[in-house]
Amino acid sequence: MSKIDFCIADLYRLAAKEGEGYRRRALAQLAQIIDFDGALWGCGRLDSVEFHSVDVLGVDDTYPQALAQTRRINPFFEVLKSQPAVSIDMSSVLDDALFYTSSIYRDFFAHYGVERIIGILIPDVSTGIVNLISLYRFEKQNPFTRVDRQHLDRLSFHLVSGASHHYFLHLSQRTKRHEQEVLAICDKYGLFFEAEPRFMALIQQYYPNQSSMYLPFDIHKHSELEFGLQMKSEAFGDLFCIAIWETRPIDLLSLREQEVVKWVTQGLSFKETAKAMGVAPSTVSNHLYKIYRKLNIASRTELAQLS
Repeated sequence: MSKIDFCIADLYRLAAKEGEGYRRRALAQLAQIIDFDGALWGCGRLDSVEFHSVDVLGVDDTYPQALAQTRRINPFFEVLKSQPAVSIDMSSVLDDALFYTSSIYRDFFAHYGVERIIGILIPDVSTGIVNLISLYRFEKQNPFTRVDRQHLDRLSFHLVSGASHHYFLHLSQRTKRHEQEVLAICDKYGLFFEAEPRFMALIQQYYPNQSSMYLPFDIHKHSELEFGLQMKSEAFGDLFCIAIWETRPIDLLSLREQEVVKWVTQGLSFKETAKAMGVAPSTVSNHLYKIYRKLNIASRTELAQLS
C-alpha cells in the first residue's frame, strides 16, 4: 500500500471511533500527506452567509467567521463554486502580483498570516450541503504544488465520506430511549447531515410541504411537536443529534408512571415492582390505578398492548 492508501484507511478508522472531533483528527491525518500550516473544513449551503459547522487547524478560532464575511468579494470562493470537486490554487485565480496587492489579501489573509492557499468545494446534491476544505501555508516562498492539488483531489472525497460514515455510526450506536425513536444529525439551523431512512419518512409524512433539506421545526424550543410527534435534541460537537418518535398513549404518563409500566408489563408483581423502584407496594398500586384512568384501560393486557 502507498502512503496515500494508508492515509485513506486511517481516515475510515478515525470515522469508526466514537466521540466528537472527527474533522480535526482527519485534517491532522491529511497533514501527513500534504504539508500545510493551517486548515479549515467548513460545511453549510452555498446561499448561507456563514458556515453551519466548521473546524480549523493551525489558524485562529476567529478565522472561519471572518472568512465567511468575505464570500461576496472573495474571487477564490467564486472559482471554487464554478468548479466543484476540483482543487484550486489561489495563484491560478489571482497571480502573485495581483493577489499580494489585493484588498482581500491586505485586509484579510495577511491579518492571519496566510500566504498560500489551495481549496476544494464538495457538494452533496441529496442534502444541499457543501464542504469547503482549504489548506494554508504561512510562507510566501513555499507555494503549493500540482502534486499537492492532486492529493487533495483524491483525499477530499474520503475526508467527506469518512465524516458521513462517522455520523451514521453515531446514529447506529446510540442507545434509543424509545423503541420507535428514529434519529438524525443536524446543525443548529436544522440542516440535515445524516438521517435514518425512517426519520425522513416521518418528516415527509407529517410535514409534506416542507423542504427535505431542513427540519421543519426549531430544535431549540420544542419537545412536543405538532401532529403527535415527540422530539429530543442532544449536542454532538457543533451539531445536534435529533430524535423523533410518534406520540403513544404511554408518552402522556409521568416518568414515574412510565417506570411502573416498564416493570409491570415485564410480568413483575406489585411487590417485585416496588422492590425494583424502591417504594412501597401500595405506591405501585396507586400509580397503576392512575395509569389505568389516564389511559382509559382496565387490565395489564391492555397496558401491554399500548406500551
